[in-house]
Amino acid sequence: MTRPRNPLTQYTLGTAPALDRIEHYLSYWTDKTPAADAAIEAERCLSYAALAQRVAAAAGGLTAKGVRDGDVIAVLAPPSIDFLVLFLAAQQVGASWLGLNPKYTRHELADVLSDARPKLVLSRQTLAERHYGADLAAVAALPELLESQFFWLGQVQAPSDFAVFAAPALDARREPEPQPATQPQNAVAALVYTSGSTGKPKAACLSHRALIKGALMRARVWKVEPFRTINNLPINHIGCLGDIVCTCLVSGGAQVFLEKFSASGTLEAIERHRLTYWYQAPAMFQMCLDAPQAASTNWSHLQAAIWSGGRASEALIAKLARVASKLAVDYSMTESVGAITLSELTSDPASLHQSVGWPDPERGLRIADPDTQALVAPGEVGEVQIKDPWMFDGYRSTQAVCAAFSSDGWFKTGDLAVENTDGSWRIAGRCKEMFKSGGYNVYPREVEQVIESHPEVRQVALVDVPDPLFGEVGVAFVVLNGNAAELQSLLPYCRERLANYKIPKRVVMVDALPMLPIGKVDKAALKALAREAA
Repeated sequence: MTRPRNPLTQYTLGTAPALDRIEHYLSYWTDKTPAADAAIEAERCLSYAALAQRVAAAAGGLTAKGVRDGDVIAVLAPPSIDFLVLFLAAQQVGASWLGLNPKYTRHELADVLSDARPKLVLSRQTLAERHYGADLAAVAALPELLESQFFWLGQVQAPSDFAVFAAPALDARREPEPQPATQPQNAVAALVYTSGSTGKPKAACLSHRALIKGALMRARVWKVEPFRTINNLPINHIGCLGDIVCTCLVSGGAQVFLEKFSASGTLEAIERHRLTYWYQAPAMFQMCLDAPQAASTNWSHLQAAIWSGGRASEALIAKLARVASKLAVDYSMTESVGAITLSELTSDPASLHQSVGWPDPERGLRIADPDTQALVAPGEVGEVQIKDPWMFDGYRSTQAVCAAFSSDGWFKTGDLAVENTDGSWRIAGRCKEMFKSGGYNVYPREVEQVIESHPEVRQVALVDVPDPLFGEVGVAFVVLNGNAAELQSLLPYCRERLANYKIPKRVVMVDALPMLPIGKVDKAALKALAREAA
């Protein structure tokens, strides 16, 4: 049987060469187009030359604090120029970057930082009316973090819990500290923490090589000129680091930072800055296009709208087709780093209804039986598996690495896919319980463990149900010890311990959880109940 031609094989040339390290693209475009816009935030706009100067100063600040090749630095900040400067400065000194989501609870910050043990932790003092002083002071006192240095970024309110790092280090007027003459040897550009079926976050190690490969492929297939995009995603997310920051850097483009996603702020940025490239999760697109402001927005310059992180409905795709010249989709995950599959830019929205594009022809990808690891035939459902130099470099935890791979060395994504007759792939579901809510991975066991820790909860099971806005949301079924009034306390209890996208949208009290004959909770029955209740 002859397999259909993969249209992605024609995309071999891009606007920039394949370089060894991410920070080299800053140097490349500073030499080539020094006056071009690189980063925009509110009323600030940095050219590539100005960005390079800021990055050199920040790298000097990191060096002065003792950061060396192979160390980890952690930053808690919104998507912003400060974030971009520190991300690139970390690469210049050979440090691995760790982004911290401002929505993390104290418990989540403690879990991530205790595992990573960074040399420096740099944080905004206040974001969205939340003050981080008490949380970070408590985390800094943990035995695992006694050797870590904590600093505030930018202006702080007195009295402050930590000294200030960023005021001099991010100032372009500061003379940079001398940098080592040798090129950094650390290949791990970033650590991205993702929860697993055990409920414990684990660090995926993302290399320069993988981030650059993913960015180059996107830049080739989705080429727009000029490249101007928005970055409104959390800095700990692969969508921010790889899909937007690195793709923008290899394209020599400009990114507009929005510290907190909002439909009105995104639409204003699209019009004001004449953005050409719009990459979001489907839920974010939906909120923007449902906003009243969308009807009066000038869309004439928008060349491409691309979604990832979940399925877009036919109605949403039709709306996007009315505002963007062309559309595309990709399927990716933290561990794949770059896209597993992606479509060409197209003006035919119907072609994207049942497809996530074609597999990247330069990658080692297969659809295999999740039990036998044998390849499945086109049209049959199997698990997406990866084995190539362009995926993540494994987890920091050896135990997590062993559990994530098949016996013949392929990474098991847990996603089920089907190859269509034209060679494109369609996502059919998940063989693991993980689901995506608003583009974020949610792992039921992590949420269940939090709810189980409530003193009045005897049993809990979390299932996902379809949602028109977020794609999927969680519904928690709980068996209480007898005090039904405690049901009302569960959602506030979760909000203190979980990021908001992990919190169940509904909590349902039941007398007992349905069980399978083998003694496991019958989650299929619970999903049916959740759908009926919805």
